[in-house]
Amino acid sequence: MPTSSSDDQETTSKEGDQPKAPRDGVDRLAIRISLLVLCVALFLAAYWMIRAPSFSQCSALEKVTERNTCYDKLRNDLLKPPVR
Repeated sequence: MPTSSSDDQETTSKEGDQPKAPRDGVDRLAIRISLLVLCVALFLAAYWMIRAPSFSQCSALEKVTERNTCYDKLRNDLLKPPVR
């Protein structure tokens, strides 16, 4: 039974068979660190948005003194000059 030359050659696309350059590990580490930093930043931004006083949170308060204090804090936060 004749065999073709393509039967003798195994073609695999496994990543482990290819030689790895030293920069590949550094690149992967850099990508993982940047993704971690991005996730932490998004978490902190979401937390800041939730915890920041808003008009709906202030108007939901029962006591007038607490409501006025909340509005004062909101007004002071909104009147701050932007950070450069």
